Amino acid sequence: MKEGSLFVGARLMGTSLNVTHEVWCPSIGPVCALRREPPQVHDQRFLVGELRAFAELAVRDWLSLELQLPVRVTATSIVFRRLDGTPFTPEYGDIHHRDETLVGLGDPWLQARLRTSLAGVSVAVSAGATLPVGRVEPNPFALGRAGLTHQHVQFGAGLVNPLVGFEASRQWARVTARASGLAQLSLGENLYGYQAGSRFLASVGVDVRVVDALSLGGTVDSITELPERWDGRVEQDGNVGRSDLLLGAQAVWRLGEAAVTLSVRVPVVQYFFDDGYDSQLRYPAIVALGVQRTFELLR
Repeated sequence: MKEGSLFVGARLMGTSLNVTHEVWCPSIGPVCALRREPPQVHDQRFLVGELRAFAELAVRDWLSLELQLPVRVTATSIVFRRLDGTPFTPEYGDIHHRDETLVGLGDPWLQARLRTSLAGVSVAVSAGATLPVGRVEPNPFALGRAGLTHQHVQFGAGLVNPLVGFEASRQWARVTARASGLAQLSLGENLYGYQAGSRFLASVGVDVRVVDALSLGGTVDSITELPERWDGRVEQDGNVGRSDLLLGAQAVWRLGEAAVTLSVRVPVVQYFFDDGYDSQLRYPAIVALGVQRTFELLR
């Protein structure tokens, strides 16, 4: 980026998740104190979306500052089943799950990025932190064990957490090769005893400029998330940690100083740190649509 340039944009991402797990008394809830409630399966569907706005200002040719602001939407629906798969409707209500749509700010990102060029390769390293803006919830597992209604969806981590990343790219005529990595570290517990799992992302890709206004590309991405902890404990019905390998395709349309990007990433390998979750949490793809533009503030 040239000194004085401002790079702004927004990216809308979405996917769907299906989560199923068996629940037995006394975890089912207060009804267990009144009668012998048969075990049940909670079959939950999540539709997850995020609109992430970003702005990056080049204060020097080699130094820029970036702010990212995420807005998240989570729509959930729940089907209760007996162990034989038969659906039913609990007449006593449920303390764990409900049909609902949640909207809120996630934790913003603030980063500094240093750029240079080495032997024809453009290189950038970044460092920053997440800011504790997103809503956090009390320990849902402790509340569940106490027979109280609770919320599992966390919009933030409740702490300032470090970010460290790198980017590299090399261009030959109409072909560009690129690689990137990002570590989002979680170093402690928030006021509710929640510690989000650290996340590690890596990506390699190739883009080909088909015509001046259109580029097509492919990516290989790795996403690893360590287990979340509540009061130092990994809960078996929570995020037990996972590592996914995804193949992706993207198209970029350039419109002067602006660009529109459409990408689809499909998981080809999904590994759960707890083997019991291997068939219980799946998503078909991650779809993203982005728009971006560069403004030259110093002309």
